[in-house]
Formats: sequence, structure tokens, C-alpha cells
Amino acid sequence: MGRRAGALALLALLVAGCDSGAPPRHASLPTGGPAGVVRIGLAHVLWPLDPTHARGRDELTLARVLFATPLRTDPASGALRPGLCSAWSASGSTWRLRCRHAGAIATQLRRARLFPARRIRALDERRLVIVLPSPRAELPYLLTQVAAAPPGVPGPFRLISASPQRVVAERRGLRLEVSKLEPHEALRLFRAGKLDEAPIPLGDLRASRLDPQLAEAVRVRRLLAADIVVFDHSVPREVRHVYDATADRADYQALVPEFEAPPAESLTDRKPPKASAAIIALREARKEIPSLPSVAVRFSRPRDPDLAYGLDLLVAAWRDLGLGPVVGAPPAARFERLLAPYPKAASLPAAVRGQLVVPIAWTVDARLVSPRLRGWREDALGAVDYRRVSAP
Repeated sequence: MGRRAGALALLALLVAGCDSGAPPRHASLPTGGPAGVVRIGLAHVLWPLDPTHARGRDELTLARVLFATPLRTDPASGALRPGLCSAWSASGSTWRLRCRHAGAIATQLRRARLFPARRIRALDERRLVIVLPSPRAELPYLLTQVAAAPPGVPGPFRLISASPQRVVAERRGLRLEVSKLEPHEALRLFRAGKLDEAPIPLGDLRASRLDPQLAEAVRVRRLLAADIVVFDHSVPREVRHVYDATADRADYQALVPEFEAPPAESLTDRKPPKASAAIIALREARKEIPSLPSVAVRFSRPRDPDLAYGLDLLVAAWRDLGLGPVVGAPPAARFERLLAPYPKAASLPAAVRGQLVVPIAWTVDARLVSPRLRGWREDALGAVDYRRVSAP
């Protein structure tokens, strides 16, 4: 409620200023900064610096700065592009790739276990062979994942210094200074011209769009990602069904993505659900609640504050209906943000195949980007290719 109150207070101030009779006076956004330096605020910083440990948009973006993957995808089209590997071909279930550092790639692929394989072998430092149990056309896309990047191989940027709070890297005259910051602190520094990129705090997106100082800096990207509930198999099927049908997706859509992304009822269909069908399903599910097994579904609390806030919204609505979920241990369900491993729609449901999933909403990434940056672009996974960015 504190975030909502802050946004409402900002709106009230804007309205009061417009009604005062005096001409509005707005401080312009600082657009200066050190040449060749991009100052980035992230809510989450990868630590330790190991690509296998990267989770979530922020950590994966930083990992792509520091580590080179066997293959890459084009940020605009999602098409495959060379990375450490320059050529790849398949014959049945056997893939042959020409790569730099083939031995290090083979070692990392065996370590990360991104896919089942009968054999992963480097014939020499330029040739890599992967033998799968059966033919798999999407293998090259699996090699674009951050976890496929060998840690000891030089990445796009050279690491200068690193700590859990700050990472500095350089490439051909461009320096990235990445700081771990609470989003409201990052916003304050961005307003003061001390950051070039900052996350928009949860609940502040619409207010930022209305803020004359920030409006031109707002960047919103709908991601190939969804906020989902994952149930343990111990939760009865009829209980999972009622939780699905009664999830308050409307409030969640209003307060978390702030109407920038629709509710989600399926990971295979990105069309917004029909409101009439949702109302009917809710009405029928409420009739089933008195006859449900007496099960207290316990949710683990997400470490991400934004997801924890979203879970509290859902749990409060379920408790109002008499379902009685609680947040605590031992958990029988968890709430998480599922980010596609590569930019293909089919990769999202494939990532949770065999799990009991209830989608809640599609997700967006919202951040502030200084007008002085050139070439800044976010792809469907939330990644930014900083090799294409310049800071005059």
C-alpha cells in the first residue's frame, strides 16, 4: 500500500500544480555525464560471478556483459547469430560445431546440464561434437543461454573490478559501472544525473509517465516471461483448480505490471483471457470451496521484494474467499517469475514441463534510460547488448 500511496501522492502534487494558476515549472532531466561511461543501477547483481548461477533479468543481463555464449540471438528478430561458435550443423542426433575454446565450452555444457546428451566432446580447440539421445532442432537456441558460457573465456567486456555491490567492466573505450541499488535510491540518483539507467520502482510506472522530468526517459518492454504459481504434487488437483480459477489476476495486473501486460491463464496463448469467461469460472469455483479437502497450502516467500508484494496480493484475495493459504514452511507452492531461456514462445512452457503451474500475469520490464545514451535496446528476454551502446 506504501507504493500505491506514493504514486497517488505524486499524482495529487501534479494536479495541485496544474490548478494553482501559476505556469508549471519543471526541472529538466540532467543529460550530462562522463564520456564513454554508462552508469547502471540494478536491483539485483550476479554474485558470485558465475554464469551458472544467473537468475532473473538483471543477473542474466550482467552475465551477458561478462561471459560469451557459444551462440547468440539477434535482439530485434531473435534469429541465431555466431558467438564463440561460428558454424553449426546437424546430422540426425549429432551436432558438429566450429568454435573458439571448444574444450572450455564442452566442460561448461557438461557442468550446466542444460539438456540430456549422450556425449559432449571437444575434438580439439576448434571442433565440438554433441550427441543427443534423439534429434533436437532447438539445440542451437539452448547454446544461447548464459549458463552455456564458459567462465574462464573472455566475454564481450573485460572485468575491471567486482564486489557484491559494484561491478566495473570495459570494452574498446566504453566503461560500464554497475551498482546494486534499491529502486527508489536508483530513481533518486537518476533524477540527479548520477545514473544513466535505473529500474522504475514497483507501482511508479504510471506516475513516471506523467512526470514531465522523467517521461522521455521511460522505457517499457513486454518480456517473454510470466509470473506463475508452481504447486507441489502433494496439493490435490481439485484444490489447484480452485486456486487457478479464483486468482485475482485483475488486481495483480493493475498493481504489478500496471496494465502494461495482460493477465495470463496459459503459457501457450498470450492473448488476454476473456473477462466473461473468468467471471463464470470464478462463480463456479466459489461453489466448490466448501467441499474442498482441508488443506492449508503454504507458499514460500520470494526473495525478490516485487514478487513478494505480488504474492501478498494473491494470498489476501484467496483468504478473503475462505481458502486460507499461508506464507511459511514447509512450502507446498512457490511464486516465481519464469523467464524464457531463449526468445522462442515454445521455450516458456517447455521450461516448466512436468510441473504443476498456474500462470498469473505476463510481465514487463520498466526502466529509466538517459537520453544521452545511444543504441540502448532491450530484447524479449530483457537483455541489453551494451556493445551497441555509446555514451557521448
